[in-house]
This record gives sequence, C-alpha cells and structure tokens, in this order.
Amino acid sequence: LNADQVATNAAERSLRGGRDGALGTVCINLQQTEQDGKMTLRLFGKSDDILAVLLRELGFGSIPKKAPAWPKDSHVLVPYDADGRRQPAGAKEWMLWDLRDRAKIRITPGHNIQGAKQPQYMHIGATKPVSFRGERLKPAPGNGTVVRRELDHFVLNIEGASMSLGVWWLVSAANGAVPYLPVVNQRPEFLKK
Repeated sequence: LNADQVATNAAERSLRGGRDGALGTVCINLQQTEQDGKMTLRLFGKSDDILAVLLRELGFGSIPKKAPAWPKDSHVLVPYDADGRRQPAGAKEWMLWDLRDRAKIRITPGHNIQGAKQPQYMHIGATKPVSFRGERLKPAPGNGTVVRRELDHFVLNIEGASMSLGVWWLVSAANGAVPYLPVVNQRPEFLKK
C-alpha cells in the first residue's frame, strides 16, 4: 500500500513552493502517526465529527446521517487475481472473494505494514523477530482468518493480531474500483464470468 505517500508527497511539495507547490497535508486521525510532523494541519478526532463541524463552518449546515446499505453476503465475485491485483477489463475468470466467518485469508503483497510502524503488527512481513509488550514475536507472512462480520466491518485475526476491514471493500472490489485488495483468500477460487 502506498497510503503514506498521499500525505508525504503533498507535504514535500508544499516545502518547494512556487508554481508546482502545494498547500500541504491535513491529517485527521484518532492517534498519532509517524508523519504528524510533516502535516500543515493536524486534527485529532473522528473524521465524521470534524468534517461535520467543517461543513457547518462553510455554510452547508448539517448533513443527515443515513447508514449505508451494505451487501448481506460476505462473499462476492471480484475482478482480481490471486495476489489481489485488479485484472484487465474483459478477464474471463473472476475470483470469489470469501470473507465469511472462519475464511482463511492472507495479506496481499505490497502491503505497508512495516512502513506504518504500528507495534502490534511489526512481526507481519518482518525479516527478524520483534518485541511487543514484552513478548518476542517471530516474523510472519501475514496469514489469518476472518473472525466475524459486524455491522460495518470484518474482524480479522492476522498472525495473532486483530485487524478490521470495512464492509465497503465488498462493494468497491465487486466494481473493480481499487487497484489492489488488502487481503485475499489463502486458496482463492475462480469462476467464469
């Protein structure tokens, strides 16, 4: 994943100034990040709460909150390959992305777990053991399972660490809207489209 580059590239362009410059980066998050010092504006809180205040300040008033209608099924045909890369248009076989309870999954190649430096996940994709809360964790490739589906997210267990995956990924993946999936099934099934 290249998510950090979205913020850091804009922050670096803001330092250059001139015609190709940028205003910088605004970060809204509940916790500190390694990139906080590069932000032009840093806000701590839930994005929904902060953006609601911003909309009122800009004169848009309040926006009614309506829960999205998520798909009921936790498995869907998606135009991605076994490593979670979007296939070219017209692919004859699509992957059945199964996120039902107890489905065996794995993190896809190209993840940024090491770059994000969140201590509880540092053993995933590591080349040597790491310590977390006094425990020595062996390097692990990123295999796991779907624990359960909740209202708006899936609870995952990846190499002993709990992670969340938004249910919105089902809709985005079914539409081929993102170039890469964050997780795939360990033994994906492909069906003719």
